[in-house]
Amino acid sequence: MRLLLRAGRSVLRVGVYKHGLGKVYDLVLDAPLGEEVFNSLYKQLVEKYRYFPLQLSSGNPVLRLVPIRGRGWKQLKLVLLIATIATVLLTGYSISEGFYSTLGMESDLLTTLELSIVYTGAFLVALGIHEYGHIAVSRGSGVVIEGPYFIPAPPIQLGFIGTLGAVINMKTLPPSKKALARLGLAGPLAGYVIALAIGVIGVFLSPIIELSEVYQLVSEGRVVELDILPVTVYILIALRGVPPGYTILLHPLFFASFIVLIVTFLNLMPIGQLDGGHVLRSYVSSKKYEYIGYSVITVMLAAGLVLRSGAGLYYSLLAVVLLILKLVLGLKPHPGSANQYSTMRDYKYLILYLVLVALTIPIPVV
Repeated sequence: MRLLLRAGRSVLRVGVYKHGLGKVYDLVLDAPLGEEVFNSLYKQLVEKYRYFPLQLSSGNPVLRLVPIRGRGWKQLKLVLLIATIATVLLTGYSISEGFYSTLGMESDLLTTLELSIVYTGAFLVALGIHEYGHIAVSRGSGVVIEGPYFIPAPPIQLGFIGTLGAVINMKTLPPSKKALARLGLAGPLAGYVIALAIGVIGVFLSPIIELSEVYQLVSEGRVVELDILPVTVYILIALRGVPPGYTILLHPLFFASFIVLIVTFLNLMPIGQLDGGHVLRSYVSSKKYEYIGYSVITVMLAAGLVLRSGAGLYYSLLAVVLLILKLVLGLKPHPGSANQYSTMRDYKYLILYLVLVALTIPIPVV
């Protein structure tokens, strides 16, 4: 209350409501709180009282104080991490074994296991740094989060890649539009930097082989041609320098970089609570955000129908995945920031977001 008085705001009336975790307070104000005052109040309430404020736009602004949910299960984080390490390691082992076999190199169990451990470490470090980017930025804004929670999935032997990535649980909304954009961008940006570093190492470890040999390997079912490559992979291959009549066989580290870049592109899409959604929602209204999301799905589906090839299948699959994510994570409108009166934006985050999309977008191989 003292902070409100110092800001020159009066509380017209107070409402109290029961909540599963405590009481929710609605303070009807005579005028909206300025951004700096709201941000200061946000940090105080979160740190001292385990409440976070929402400033709701209505006839008179409403300052809603919501109790923060209890802490999560550390045991669950550990179990999921161990399971993810196991499934990614199995994937890495299969990829490493196939890599050595394709090159006609003899490899014992220990040699293959060593490369698969390197693959697993690189892959999980990229995912972990992605989530740490969110964590570091959230601490600066006062946002309360839990995680990361790594999500295991079937290994490549069962048709997948061993993981669905990792997530954090955001218990409070970011205080401003600027904070929302920064938090959404921090993870993909940090993960991209690590994926790029892994890719630089991986591309120079990847052998260059003749196209005629590749066609023979493909016909024998020993290698699979990639129909799409992220723009960054094209750049790395150009950096390596592949002469005419030759191509590159992806080293497991380069393959790990490839997968992380694909996942990063997916995560940058403006759908539901994906990171790209946080960034774009901070610059557009809820209605425009919904329109953009459905437009992206439509464009992906149209690209799949037009190409009608391996790349077309990928874009069609991507459209289906995005639609599922929309139905699962995006049925409710994106809430935006905790302060509905926030006008604090920094367009450098939007520019960086668009650059990341351009660097990770998959392009058909021609």
